[in-house]
Amino acid sequence: MYNVLIVDDEYYICEGLKSQLLQQKHPSIGEICTCLSGEDALALCDSFKPQIVFTDIKMEGMDGIHLIHALSRRLHPVAFVVLSGYDDFHYVRGAFQNGAVDYLLKPILSEDLQRILSTVIDELSGYSQNPDPLRKTLFQLSAGIFQELSSLGTEEHLSPFLLSSLKNSRIGEDCAAALIVSASPFPREAQIRQINLLYDAFNHVLSSPLAGGKIAILCDARDRNALGRFLSSFVLSQKDSYAASMTDCAPTTQAARLLRRAQELLCLRLFHGYGRLYTEADSLNRQEFPPKLKHLMSQFIKTPALISNQVQRAAFSREIKKLSLPALLRFYSYFNEMLSVALSDNGSVCSEYETPSLFDFSCLDDLEAHFHKGLEKYASISVSPAHRPGTMSMVKEYVDAHYMEDLTLASLADRFFLSYSYLSKSFHKTFSMPFQQYLLMLRMEHALKLLKDPSLTIQQIATCVGYENAFNFSRSFKAQYGVSPSHFRSDQGETDG
Repeated sequence: MYNVLIVDDEYYICEGLKSQLLQQKHPSIGEICTCLSGEDALALCDSFKPQIVFTDIKMEGMDGIHLIHALSRRLHPVAFVVLSGYDDFHYVRGAFQNGAVDYLLKPILSEDLQRILSTVIDELSGYSQNPDPLRKTLFQLSAGIFQELSSLGTEEHLSPFLLSSLKNSRIGEDCAAALIVSASPFPREAQIRQINLLYDAFNHVLSSPLAGGKIAILCDARDRNALGRFLSSFVLSQKDSYAASMTDCAPTTQAARLLRRAQELLCLRLFHGYGRLYTEADSLNRQEFPPKLKHLMSQFIKTPALISNQVQRAAFSREIKKLSLPALLRFYSYFNEMLSVALSDNGSVCSEYETPSLFDFSCLDDLEAHFHKGLEKYASISVSPAHRPGTMSMVKEYVDAHYMEDLTLASLADRFFLSYSYLSKSFHKTFSMPFQQYLLMLRMEHALKLLKDPSLTIQQIATCVGYENAFNFSRSFKAQYGVSPSHFRSDQGETDG
């Protein structure tokens, strides 16, 4: 059933069109309401959700074009039909540019109304078969708002443009954030269907898909309680397939912080599973993690061999399961920081050690796997041959054999699983010169030998010692020996003669 709204500043037009619609007795037409101004129509649509809007073009105050523009942000799906006179073509064109789908000339003929009604209802029926574009404008607006909110830090202020966008989207001075996540991959079609349902059910809500099959929601404080009941009912009805979180209300200027807090609350599913709506009431106040966890981490760092000890690992896992959400958030940050520093101090390349957001883990087992993977990486690095005495000798041997290639300190660090800074400092300390100086010296020594062969050109010699062109080779050679390769070869020839 499709509800209808008729807006015209002439009473008899509103009532006449309503009477004609009732006479049509179309099975798809539901409730019919009338308004005598654009302003009244906007106020009515706070509670009344029409899918078909007939509006006059010329009205005092808010005209039909501005009304279409304003309602198109609030009503989804909606079809606008403009009412016009013969001399209103300019206005009708503006209405079509703002989203109208058809128009009726006054006085309204029954056959014209019947034709347009059938067309509009067919179009609305088509939306249910293809819901993707159903909220296209609002989807784009929401996506932009959530992208900007996600990029802000929790203490950063919202830009005037973002605040204005939220206000235009009917998010007032106070709001709450909510999230929905699926226990299994969340198809985009299902996400869109769920978001459409939210837009149909609430007046002051913005929603958008997030990466990883999650749905973000921002609602005005007026809708917070009703949305909470809706989400709770939804997740309970899905047999542990979904979980949701919802924050308390706060000023809209803190929307970025609220979104981050909704992510933190949703981490509670790691402990308590899916099929629940998590709120601040579910979050305990204990902030610190127990000293035993800090002791275990210190022991793992000092004695990497303990990482493979099953008793120690079991103790570590037991302590993780005891953590409250605030304590887990603190420990997760502590763990990643400790391990990153330990890997760096050991000369490891840390790019392979990923630190995803706690929000991205779908269950506690995945989180524990992350902890153990990081510790095992540290253990393997700590006993790796790359960190035993003689590593720099191995590096030097490789450079001596491959000096003619495009060698860089970064490429050597990757090859020997060392950090760039560790290799740079250790090479300099071991051989009393920076790597680049050693490579230059090595290349020039080989160049001196090759210059004695008159059959080789300067370009060929340059290529043999690792230079792409003769110019750069000649410049380096002269910087090293004070003469160009050609002059050196000439002088060498005279000496030999």
